[in-house]
Amino acid sequence: MLAMSEKLFFQLLSRQLAGEATSDELKKLKQLTEENPVWNKLYQELNYNKTNSSDDEEVKAEQAYMLHMLKMQLIVPKEEKEGIENDIVRLPVYKKYIRHIMGIAASILLAVSILTYALLVNHHEKNFSNLIATKKGSKTTIKLPDGTTVWVNSDSKIWYADNFNSKTREVWLSGEAFFDVKHDSQHPFIIHTDKINITDLGTAFNVKCYANDPDIETSLIRGKIDISFNDRPNEHFTLHPNEKLTVSRNQSSNGQLSKINEEEPKIKLDNLKPLSADHVISETAWVYNKIGLNNITLEDIAVELERRFDVEIIFNDNVVRHYHYTGVFEDENLDEILNILQISKPFNYKMNGRKITISQ
Repeated sequence: MLAMSEKLFFQLLSRQLAGEATSDELKKLKQLTEENPVWNKLYQELNYNKTNSSDDEEVKAEQAYMLHMLKMQLIVPKEEKEGIENDIVRLPVYKKYIRHIMGIAASILLAVSILTYALLVNHHEKNFSNLIATKKGSKTTIKLPDGTTVWVNSDSKIWYADNFNSKTREVWLSGEAFFDVKHDSQHPFIIHTDKINITDLGTAFNVKCYANDPDIETSLIRGKIDISFNDRPNEHFTLHPNEKLTVSRNQSSNGQLSKINEEEPKIKLDNLKPLSADHVISETAWVYNKIGLNNITLEDIAVELERRFDVEIIFNDNVVRHYHYTGVFEDENLDEILNILQISKPFNYKMNGRKITISQ
């Protein structure tokens, strides 16, 4: 069953969407969303479509119905949820809502996906006593019971069971981490994410799987790893040193390995490229307190800066967000990084506390 705080959140959100919430209820809803990023994402998605709708009353009904169905998914007894880790959550839809449903389907499915994975995260966190979590603006290094060293990046979680070093060594990851795995051929090391599983016997590699990112990246530094898919367990890819596999979260169930030059590949294999003479690569630069940029947009850089410095970055210009940059930052603070980026391609920015606005 839902915890009291979860029940209260859904009650208040339903009242807010229906326009029936009091000022005190709105304040409480705001407090709950600020405390829980998953709830905040659902709140933002539903209210965005509410304010951008041309038929407010019918969309309200659709949102209320979907919210109700989502709550039903959340409160189904545990014994009825067998296999949920491998199943796609499907929400039934009334036929009379079909005209508007396509317009909000993407955001609803995104919210359901985030909430579903969050449920799995919460399930494992409650059942696994070993949880390591970092906030935005911080990172940490840990040593697992088998001697494996893990660097955990900002805004990330890693957790494992008390019987970690039994037949297999299994960990769960949400966010980004670099693993230097202790060799043990008798006990495979397995990392679980919401989309892929990574198995190896002793190697060093980076995994980036933030829930809100469009892709999951696995970069191999040394050794060999096997990557399988949660929805296609019989399909495997083997990575060799200096290779990176990028998996799109929105790929279809019959996705195939795409060529590197394909316009929007769902699964892409690349070679890791050093950015400097000391062989810094963008995928693992964060482990050494650096920021590596390999021809990425200012919009993607902003996401990295938000996590690293715990700030919010807003764009007031669509041209600027698509500027591309390559380079390495090491000891520079946020203001210095933005100033250096300005020199390469000019733009303006304003800082107001922890909020930064970028314009042309």
